[in-house]
Amino acid sequence: MEEKSVKIIIGEPVKVTACMNPMEIRTESEYLITSNKEKCRLLLSKGDLNEADIIETFISLHLVLEVSLNSLFRRLSLIGIKKTISEIKIAENIDRINFKDKMVLFIYNSKFNFDDKLDKATSYHSIIEKLKSFSEVRNKLFHGYSIIEISSEDKIEQSSLKKKINLEYLGEQINKFESILEGMRFYLDRLESDLSQSEKETLKKTYLDDSFLPNKN
Repeated sequence: MEEKSVKIIIGEPVKVTACMNPMEIRTESEYLITSNKEKCRLLLSKGDLNEADIIETFISLHLVLEVSLNSLFRRLSLIGIKKTISEIKIAENIDRINFKDKMVLFIYNSKFNFDDKLDKATSYHSIIEKLKSFSEVRNKLFHGYSIIEISSEDKIEQSSLKKKINLEYLGEQINKFESILEGMRFYLDRLESDLSQSEKETLKKTYLDDSFLPNKN
């Protein structure tokens, strides 16, 4: 199989990858990542968020994370596959795997060089559980769980989802989001593969960057 030299060009809202020898041009949309990053940035910059703002932020944060991780794991998987089967067919089969399962497979099945950072690698293992709990709110919102409060003379009752639509819980979710991306950057940096450090930096900037959050600026 003839070796390909790859040039990656990042733009909005698509990322264009041009491969030479033989000539191949690939366009892959990153619209859901870039648009929801901007939506989160604008919402979180408002200061006083109402209930609707908090719900929108939960959903946008989740979309950024899920689409970013699915895109990253797909790219990493395709790099290591040397087959004559259509790359699009392979990508679509990879896409059928839940992104939480992809993370588990990545952490357990990949080869890493941790050197003297094994304790840190063990600590970052917690991002698996953080990802599972991070997904809970978005799943309930998308499946139509009740956001309800009932007040009477002697008590106020709230549904389990309603109890989480507040700034304190949003802050917890943002912390989990940042922690998950930080852990993934750590693992990607130490991944033993054919990727150069420059290519890893491009992947981190495209899929694992949280600088759009207001507290990062």
